[in-house]
Amino acid sequence: MRHHPLRPVALAASLTVAVALCSAAAAVARPAAMAATTAATRTQGQGRPVFLINGEQLSVGATSAYGQSVSTLGPVGAAATAGQTQTLTMDGKSYVLPDDAMPYLGRGLDPSLFDVSALAGAESGGELPVLVSYTGQLPALPGVTILSSGGGAAAGYLTAAGATKLGAALAGQFTADHARGSYGQDGIFAHGVSIALAGAVGAGGAPAPAPHPKYAMHTLTVDGTDLSGQPDTGDYVIVTNVDNSSLFSNPAEAVGVFKHGVAKFSVPAGHYWAVGQFGGGFFSVSHVVVLPQFSVTANTTVHVAEQAATSRIQMVTSRPGILRDVGFNLSRTAAAGPIMGVQWLNSLGLRSPAPPLYVSPTRVSPATGTLTAVTTGWLYSRSTAPGTPYEYDLAYQSRGTIPAQHYVVNQASVATENARFYGAVTSTGLEGRTPVFPIAPRTQNVQEGGILTITPFDVIRLPTARTIYMSVHPSLAWVESFFPSVWWAGYGGQTSAPRAFVPGQRLAEDWGAYPLHPAPDVKLIQAIGGNRPLPVSASRAGNNLSLYMTAFSDSVPGHTGGRVIFKPFTATASYEIDQNGTQIAGGPLPYFQGRFAATTTLSSAPSTIRFELDTAVRSKLQPLSSATQTVWTWRSAQEAGSTLPPGWACSAYLHSGRACAVQPMMTLRYRVVGLGLAGSASPGQQVVRVSVGHLQLAKAAKITGVTESVSFDGGKTWQAASVSGAGGSYAAVFSAPAGALVTLRTSAADAAGGSVTETITNAYQVAS
Repeated sequence: MRHHPLRPVALAASLTVAVALCSAAAAVARPAAMAATTAATRTQGQGRPVFLINGEQLSVGATSAYGQSVSTLGPVGAAATAGQTQTLTMDGKSYVLPDDAMPYLGRGLDPSLFDVSALAGAESGGELPVLVSYTGQLPALPGVTILSSGGGAAAGYLTAAGATKLGAALAGQFTADHARGSYGQDGIFAHGVSIALAGAVGAGGAPAPAPHPKYAMHTLTVDGTDLSGQPDTGDYVIVTNVDNSSLFSNPAEAVGVFKHGVAKFSVPAGHYWAVGQFGGGFFSVSHVVVLPQFSVTANTTVHVAEQAATSRIQMVTSRPGILRDVGFNLSRTAAAGPIMGVQWLNSLGLRSPAPPLYVSPTRVSPATGTLTAVTTGWLYSRSTAPGTPYEYDLAYQSRGTIPAQHYVVNQASVATENARFYGAVTSTGLEGRTPVFPIAPRTQNVQEGGILTITPFDVIRLPTARTIYMSVHPSLAWVESFFPSVWWAGYGGQTSAPRAFVPGQRLAEDWGAYPLHPAPDVKLIQAIGGNRPLPVSASRAGNNLSLYMTAFSDSVPGHTGGRVIFKPFTATASYEIDQNGTQIAGGPLPYFQGRFAATTTLSSAPSTIRFELDTAVRSKLQPLSSATQTVWTWRSAQEAGSTLPPGWACSAYLHSGRACAVQPMMTLRYRVVGLGLAGSASPGQQVVRVSVGHLQLAKAAKITGVTESVSFDGGKTWQAASVSGAGGSYAAVFSAPAGALVTLRTSAADAAGGSVTETITNAYQVAS
């Protein structure tokens, strides 16, 4: 007999990445301004906050050459998130689901409610518009505010608080329905209630199976047995086609629930794969059973046995650690159509061990398409352990078959990062790493294949230091991220470009070190799995100029500043582009959230370009580096036939291509000698090291001069610093009084007529 333990209060956080395009969903009976705000935000290409119907917080990022980023964070101190989170990727769409919502797909909950791209277009102003269909009298739904109803349909919305109430009701409903293997027929789904995202296709009811007029349909019966070998009731199985992944790909069709050991599907003839999920939801143990491939040529029966999931995911490390988060990701290519994916993340947070996750090993590779399995584990030192806290971030990939899931970690086989996380104000933040593997020969990586991957983040008290051990593989790249707020609602944080490591490698890494300032993206040495196209920060294709950069970098090559800035924190920015002294583009940037992207058309004659970017941020979390003004100049001309190397893109927009020339824009990087984690240096002599260079791939001219000025009154008065150095590496020396806020102004020039001047207000502070 299974026990149903109470869901613990937990903080579960995850980062996911996909390439689904943001699609707009119309708001229902809400002010028109909401839709305009959404469109403007999407035009800026920045992240925006949304939430799932159980209160799970999401931040859906920009769609660019990087792909679309989706960050999820469960409510702090609420009982709405624990146990398992699951993602599905079908027919190019990606869904994030609490495990106890999965069996309700098409049985009271429309898949659109979990489609991250649809959510990004629908949620606005803290409200998620929904459409409810019902029969008879409209029942009361926990947390749902109804605006209008009639004729068996009601328009309404959920707030984050209301969604948490609905999520609690759904969790209770799942417990009752699982026992009888009957979902969506009573309780909150009584009277034929079905909830969908407003504006979604088929909204207002369980979507009917997609028509297949060209195919004869057959009955596929999946027999499911539990751990005791008896017919299973309440668990579910996912079935999709591997001849053409778009053929049988509606989640409402593809997810079947076992009742008395049977789940039935109506499918066209072809080759299929199936994944059985046993346990999950409130359960402390999950069993995943995979049938890599089988054929349907007539009415067919296949068997899925929970007993086949014999291999528990385990990581044995040299230093003791708690396996708090464990994930299992399956990616399946078909002969045609988008890659399919399904992933489980078992996570309880707060240093509690993750619920056990068992999978079924396989021995034979599928004959049609490919199967790729990625196992992930995150282990953490105990909070009472002496010395610097540490963690293990581990990821293992298998092609074709699923191996036994027992992994022994040799200390010499991992990379070691001594990480320092800066913060001028004590706060609770997040840090974590996303593994990136190639999926199949025809796609470079998970993101480009359209698969959603979930990675948990750890809660940290800032400022702090930590030792991080990462697994190493020739095809494995890591994307690292750091945020100074657990709500993703503040300014700041950094995310790294994908990068590969070698066994035994040791490195020191600063995250969020001051000063923060505009900087280009940098391509690092990468593994096969991390070779996503990287936008060039300044490029010219014919007469089209494209600019793209982060506004708040910490000067570590490959780090990009935080892009998520929402109320109550605000950021503002404006820009100007001049050609030969005449303005050709510019103005304030509405809804600015830390990433700048712009395009404009130049005249064909060689000319001097001047680009100015002004930024400011107001946040209690980050009082330092509060404003910047950066002015670049360079000579520009058409360069026919110029092409970027593979792995680069001409702009931040999708399908921008590589036919362009990199502009010789100059770059600055800073390091304050002796800077503490709180952003303070000792009083007296100050040494600021300045690195001057040009964009990667640009024709770099010789640096001809560097000057540095400092101010202790916010830029009202200035004094010159003593600067020494050559070849792009310089040191500025000056004296600062105790308690001062140091404003920096740096100017540099090159032999080709290029220059850069940057002013950083309150760049860092001097200790009292």
